[in-house]
Amino acid sequence: MTNDSGAAGFWSYTHRDDEIEEGRIRRLAEKIANEFEAITAEELNVFLDKNDIKWGDEWRNRIDNALTGSTLFIPVITPRFFKSDECRREVLTFSGHAASLGLDELLLPILYINVPGIEKGDHSDDVMALISKRQYVDWTQLRLEDESSPKYRQAVNRLAVRLVEILERTAEADPPPITLIEDTGLDDDPGMLEMMADAEAALPRWSETMTEFAQTIAIIGEAVRESTEEMALSDARGAGFAGRLRATHQLAERIKPSVERLSELGEQYSAELVKVDPGILGIIRQVESERPEGEEASQAQEFFETVRDFSQSGRKNMEEYQKFSDTLQGLSGMSRSMRPLMGKMRGAAQQVVDGQAVIDEWERRIDEVTS
Repeated sequence: MTNDSGAAGFWSYTHRDDEIEEGRIRRLAEKIANEFEAITAEELNVFLDKNDIKWGDEWRNRIDNALTGSTLFIPVITPRFFKSDECRREVLTFSGHAASLGLDELLLPILYINVPGIEKGDHSDDVMALISKRQYVDWTQLRLEDESSPKYRQAVNRLAVRLVEILERTAEADPPPITLIEDTGLDDDPGMLEMMADAEAALPRWSETMTEFAQTIAIIGEAVRESTEEMALSDARGAGFAGRLRATHQLAERIKPSVERLSELGEQYSAELVKVDPGILGIIRQVESERPEGEEASQAQEFFETVRDFSQSGRKNMEEYQKFSDTLQGLSGMSRSMRPLMGKMRGAAQQVVDGQAVIDEWERRIDEVTS
């Protein structure tokens, strides 16, 4: 059910959730598309299988061409959704592009299985925060209804109507002014040179955050190594489980301040990147459309190279973060005193992964513009 033009709906969900639901998520997408066509006499192209090359090609094409105002992104929210790096990356990517064009409504989440705390907007998890701020559709009880029941069919109709209304409202939306920081109160909007200078100034600050993040990981890693050695000595003395438990409690107390700092750095890093993401995407799009010359062209090239270097540096650091994640797996069997710390460390590592996804998208768009 695809063609090269018209309205499109990209569904983001985990395949395991659809398997558990015996295909109900895919069928829901198809039912909504059919209802949309019945209402409008126009086809809604549905992109479901992210393993299909058509999904990726059309996804990139529509993002690179400013979403055309007719591209809906529908994440199907479940607890497993937030554990999928791919799903998280898609939300961040689409959200940044949509916000840079003033088309936030095109991101329409469906809350399919309840996620504790999703209704709160002040999450440390950046993706959950983005979802909770949207007017998501609550399907948590409807998923339990028979698909042929009047209640289910009426809900499908309401959702299809809502999609139609969203596309009508966004059809002629004007892009908002490009901003990288909060409103300064100045009357004049900054020019391209000023915005690129602001962005360049922010990159070293984020690099410093990542340097401290890596240093904090090293401190925690050293503490874990020493604790492991202490456990081995304890085992050699025949102290048994009691000795291991004591060493684990000591480790938890020792790394607690570092874990708290790691959590702060992760939140700060990803939150700032998500905040400026629409602005930087807007700058890249403006360079693409205006094709500046002279000083602005040189500044744009310098800015692009700075972003590329920043992105590549982040990818190198990801290897260390992966080793850190592997270390966390080794701690999973320790005592309950470690569990809260484990959660915070995993959350911090996820924030870095999310931040890198944002930066990688900047680099991808720069490559598109300069190729």
